[in-house]
Amino acid sequence: MEGSLLLTTSIHGEISTNSNRELVSIWRDKVEGTLSSLPLPKLDRRKLSVTLKFWISSNRLQIGRNDLDNLVKPVLDSIKKIGIIQDDADIFHLEATKFPTNGEEEVHISVKDWN
Repeated sequence: MEGSLLLTTSIHGEISTNSNRELVSIWRDKVEGTLSSLPLPKLDRRKLSVTLKFWISSNRLQIGRNDLDNLVKPVLDSIKKIGIIQDDADIFHLEATKFPTNGEEEVHISVKDWN
């Protein structure tokens, strides 16, 4: 069950998967920079629920490989790298959705306690 909201933010920009090392490095830097600028709690060894909502270019969704698991991985790696969580194993509930957009790409991140 989801509990109290611990973190919520949106990050705009070209979302990348692990399939392109150069682009994913730029994307991870953006995610880490945005998250680092927020007043974030250290979520040491708590059970967590993470919701990720991706808005991906409609054109890109029609032509490219945009596997949901590959969209999720760089975001979770960034959350771990900057120390919000110690281990992906602390995530007991993960919800990820992708939506088409004709606007700017975006990911919305929400982290809650998982009771």
